[in-house]
Amino acid sequence: MCLASLDLNRNKWLIISACSGLFVLGIVLCFITKHPTSVVYGEQFVKDEIALITFVQFKPITLIFVFGFLFYASLIQHLEGKIAALSNDVRTFLFIAAFVVAAGSLYELFFNFTLWGALMSTTGVANPDILVNKFPNPTTAVSMVYASKIVILIFAVSLYSMYFLNRLEKIGTCQTADPN
Repeated sequence: MCLASLDLNRNKWLIISACSGLFVLGIVLCFITKHPTSVVYGEQFVKDEIALITFVQFKPITLIFVFGFLFYASLIQHLEGKIAALSNDVRTFLFIAAFVVAAGSLYELFFNFTLWGALMSTTGVANPDILVNKFPNPTTAVSMVYASKIVILIFAVSLYSMYFLNRLEKIGTCQTADPN
């Protein structure tokens, strides 16, 4: 009994990550099969609402965002020891890569919200769920809600990566500075 609880405690982050990842995969498969002929990329994750709690509804893309972030954050928490064991140069490179991804996704975030607002004002559409971005290829239009939430997910993951790596760096610095 104690051994089982020890394994559960040791693997809690991996269990949270696996459950979150399976939940995201389930949502994606469910709504791709529910709307197999979607013309606009990502609209199958925006069309419906899911009521997980009475009177509280979520779009599938919102749940993909939340549980996708939990998947990633829990996974790197589980791998914390292995990531901490990487050389300082590798961790620095990972930090720089996370910063570049954060900067790129921040640009895309501003672009999406600017385009979203412009489309709402020029078309007079009151429902933002039906707005699409047809640039640069009109044959592969993308749902604005879908694109914005995916970009926010990428931005959040990159910020969390930077926080996580910075925290590891501070822990390592404190351990080397303290001889006790």
